[in-house]
Amino acid sequence: MNNYRAKRGELPTQIFKSLKVGLNITLIFTLISSLIMFRHMSLMRIWYAFLISGMYSFGIGTGCSLISMLLDWKIDWITQTRKRVFYGLITTLVYTTFVVLLVNYYRMVTIQGISTEAFWSASKIWQHLFYIILSLGIAVFFHAKGFMREWKHSVTLQNELEKENLASQYEALKSQIDPHFLFNSLNVLSSLVDEDTVLAQKFINRLSHIYRYVLDQKDKELVCLEEELNFADQYIFLQKIRFEKGVTLNTHINYASHNYLTIPLALQILLENIFKHNAISDEKPIFIKIETQGDFLIVSNTINKKNTIQRSHNLGLDNIKARYKYFTDVDVIVEETPEQFCVKLPLIPN
Repeated sequence: MNNYRAKRGELPTQIFKSLKVGLNITLIFTLISSLIMFRHMSLMRIWYAFLISGMYSFGIGTGCSLISMLLDWKIDWITQTRKRVFYGLITTLVYTTFVVLLVNYYRMVTIQGISTEAFWSASKIWQHLFYIILSLGIAVFFHAKGFMREWKHSVTLQNELEKENLASQYEALKSQIDPHFLFNSLNVLSSLVDEDTVLAQKFINRLSHIYRYVLDQKDKELVCLEEELNFADQYIFLQKIRFEKGVTLNTHINYASHNYLTIPLALQILLENIFKHNAISDEKPIFIKIETQGDFLIVSNTINKKNTIQRSHNLGLDNIKARYKYFTDVDVIVEETPEQFCVKLPLIPN
């Protein structure tokens, strides 16, 4: 009902458009009729052709168009399909029959001068029926046009809602990164403060640079792979302050891959998981490899699982997979063997 009231203000504009279409159709049929009776053309015949064409065009075309429009505003095609079809059939059948008989009566009885009895004769009934069926076909076109318009609007609205929902989910996923990174970094720092204050100071300086990158990237949807790789180098440097010889990083990146895109801080999450789930020391070093193969960025590491199981906050791989789905249909691939853990991230073309 509210939608109907909101659209009532459009009625004068729609009526004007319908009348304009009706006039154009009238002129076209008048021209066609004039060409057909060219040899017997007269002003009276032209006026007669214009009058009858106008009665059919405005009566059937414009009338059915307005009826369809009003029903579309009153009854929704998508949510009330059966009701819309029922009322459309009834009103169109009654209106079309009435207008066809009225126009035919004027044309045959008033202008041509046949009797009322002849007007209702069997031969004329079939003629009336032909005009009614033809007019119903025109009316169906207007109803179908209204249905397609509403269906298209519904699909467009649904797509917009889905995009808004995905965007909302994506923003929620991105908001998880910032506190997660800070939480883990403070844990590392707390352990360093007791072990070595000098290293702790170096860690704080490096952390400030890294955290600035996190703040700069958190509102971006995609970043260049080169930026992520630079971040990974800094992040590993930070971890080497703590673990010294316990961490080794090898990178093999195809230069052409630098132009590809990836989601922000994906490497940060993967690298954090490596240090979270593995025991690392000079005696038990961890080897990390970052490389490109085809359309994938591959992050792999040797496995040296901790004896105690770390509690998971479900922010790691699930976060990466969910954010990648927003941009590509290619899945994130996770492979694990007793000796190695590997994650393949799809590279997104720039």
